Amino acid sequence: MEWSDEELMQRLINDDLSAFDALYTRHQVRLLSFFQKRQAHKAQDLCQESFLRLLERRDQWKGQPFLPWFFVMARHLMLDELRRDKRAIHDFERSEQMDISDWLEGLSDTDKNLVHERYFGGKSFEELSREYATSEVNLRQKMSRLLKSMRGLHGQD
Repeated sequence: MEWSDEELMQRLINDDLSAFDALYTRHQVRLLSFFQKRQAHKAQDLCQESFLRLLERRDQWKGQPFLPWFFVMARHLMLDELRRDKRAIHDFERSEQMDISDWLEGLSDTDKNLVHERYFGGKSFEELSREYATSEVNLRQKMSRLLKSMRGLHGQD
């Protein structure tokens, strides 16, 4: 006999774990596809976490159509993960900026601008040589000395 999703959920609530296996087999590919379209790099993890949440939160199901309920739960999981990622990226970028400002400490304003434009502004030595009215060779030498000086100040000779 083929059980409906709702019948399987009722069986799962009554601790019939074979019902969980049936739901997993029936919906795993579809859920994985859902995540791959939105967050491919975490699709497998999100899919597994969604089924784990289904098992943990089965008592929260109140008899409504299973599939929409399950996909809403899975979508919320994905959105939570995206928010965590954004916070982590923001925190990482902030710490990187703080580290960079520490490294630039002690340089003249001109040297700070040069390092910033080269490494964070993406300017080429050719562009910078025109801007600073010097040759590319002199600029490369200056940059090399600045980087060596910064490493020396921070114990990374």
